[in-house]
Amino acid sequence: MTDTDAVKSQLRDDLRHRLRPMRGRDPDERGRSATPLELFYDLTYVVAFGAAAAQLAHHVIDGEVGPAIGAFAFAIWAVSWAWMNFTWFASAYGNDDALFRIATIVQMIGVVILALGLPVSFDAAAEGHSPNNALMVVGYVIMRVPLIGLWLRAAQEDPAHRRTAVAYAIIIAIAQVGWVLTTVVHLPVGVTVGALVALALAEMVAPVVAERRLGPVPWNAGHIAERFALLTLICLGEVVAATTGAVATLTGAQGWSVAAAVIAASGLLLAAALWWAYFLIPSRAILEEWPGRTVAWRYAHLPIFGAIVAVGAGLEVAAAAVEEADLSLLTVSLALVVPVGAVIVTIFATWSVLMHSYDLTHVPLFLLSLVPLAAALAVGLAAGPDDPVGFHGSPGDTTALVAVIALVMLSAVVEVVGHEKVGYPHTIRVIEAKASARPG
Repeated sequence: MTDTDAVKSQLRDDLRHRLRPMRGRDPDERGRSATPLELFYDLTYVVAFGAAAAQLAHHVIDGEVGPAIGAFAFAIWAVSWAWMNFTWFASAYGNDDALFRIATIVQMIGVVILALGLPVSFDAAAEGHSPNNALMVVGYVIMRVPLIGLWLRAAQEDPAHRRTAVAYAIIIAIAQVGWVLTTVVHLPVGVTVGALVALALAEMVAPVVAERRLGPVPWNAGHIAERFALLTLICLGEVVAATTGAVATLTGAQGWSVAAAVIAASGLLLAAALWWAYFLIPSRAILEEWPGRTVAWRYAHLPIFGAIVAVGAGLEVAAAAVEEADLSLLTVSLALVVPVGAVIVTIFATWSVLMHSYDLTHVPLFLLSLVPLAAALAVGLAAGPDDPVGFHGSPGDTTALVAVIALVMLSAVVEVVGHEKVGYPHTIRVIEAKASARPG
């Protein structure tokens, strides 16, 4: 083939989007990257994660902590799980033809609708009702129904994986009926919440069972690793956006101060340190070598996404503490310590799941990274649950707030430095041990 023929062939793939057969992608293709369509699809999740973080911060500031956490967990699960389902299908069958593009755009509309339903969800939870609501369900169903058609199309055009593709279509269809019923059938709140949890667990378990019994579809482990890394970047972007928005509001109302500067610097350093720590997990290299580890690694990301987004909410709470007099230092400490600690714990857990390894040499690093968080929480506990912070309180209160924020940021820095010192040789030891255990 001449250079001109190669260019023409490439242009035919890039510029003509007529229907193409869904015969399945190559699961062993190395170096496969995300497509512009997948990146475009991800942009809607900026809106969804941002709305969830804003609602979490708003309700924590109002003192509705428990209901806010429940509604946030429900929102993050719904958004992340729909994204994972799209990504799983696109990795196996994304052919970028016109029909696949249209189905993807329809799913994007669903993401936006679901995000519009988040304020109603959080308000309902604060009033003691189910966090589910009709607008969220409509958005979620719109996100999922196009996948039913796509899986059925894959079943028709890829006979080798027909049974698994049909199983995916049936699983998604049954799940959507269940989500609709939780909205239209009025049951006690406890029963409804129990049904939501059961549906979520069933949605996560059913695909694993289907692939184990009927065989996996041709998803690409390296491509999956890149896609999850990209969504992690979007979550980290929410931390940066929350920091910028909170500091802008704060400085607009009161001008620059030490607290505002610390929040700005710590928010950006937190985002950078969490980014650094996450990408010290060698996901792509390991999953391409051992693709069977992908499923467990995939589920480990559900709490990672939520925890990172919650860090942004915590920074918004910290900014509100400087501006408002009725927020306690303990509330701010918990709003920052809990999500940052959750990110550190889930990164540690994800590395362990990915590497199929547990090494005691990693534990001291893990514990050391939690020491600044414990110190930040101790500062909040020393202040007490009723001690307000901010410029309406005493100067000492503002100093304590700055100390809490700086300590939380320090924990992420310790995690990065420790991983650079310990993580690499630890990872290499595990790889060498796995290689030596292979037969022949």
